[in-house]
Amino acid sequence: MTAPLSSAMHDFLSISVQEISATHLVATMPVTERTCQPCGLLCGGASLALAEICAGMYSQHLLQGSDEMALGIQVNGHHLHVAHLGEIVSCEITPLSCGKTLHVLQAKISNASGTLVCEATITNLIRPQPHDS
Repeated sequence: MTAPLSSAMHDFLSISVQEISATHLVATMPVTERTCQPCGLLCGGASLALAEICAGMYSQHLLQGSDEMALGIQVNGHHLHVAHLGEIVSCEITPLSCGKTLHVLQAKISNASGTLVCEATITNLIRPQPHDS
């Protein structure tokens, strides 16, 4: 049984999908006390969570109508610049390779001025949905 969406991580982080298609996904996340380091800068872990969550949403979008699901198995990121408390960052997901068993995706997270904050690569494993017995 799945948890209600209101308790999902994307709700906890206030991630909002702005656009989704077969070619990309764009989402936003506010930089709040939940996502900041004590010094008021976006935490790298929050950036990677944003990247992995958005990549999972993108893979699930591609899998609509199938009996398969996407499971994040790897995320690798580079933190390049900062985002400050109160800003909204955006995340764009694009596919690098989407095969039958693996989706490899790129995430580019930018701050309010459009500066690249984090670049990440995410790998999702594609598996059959579990069936309740």
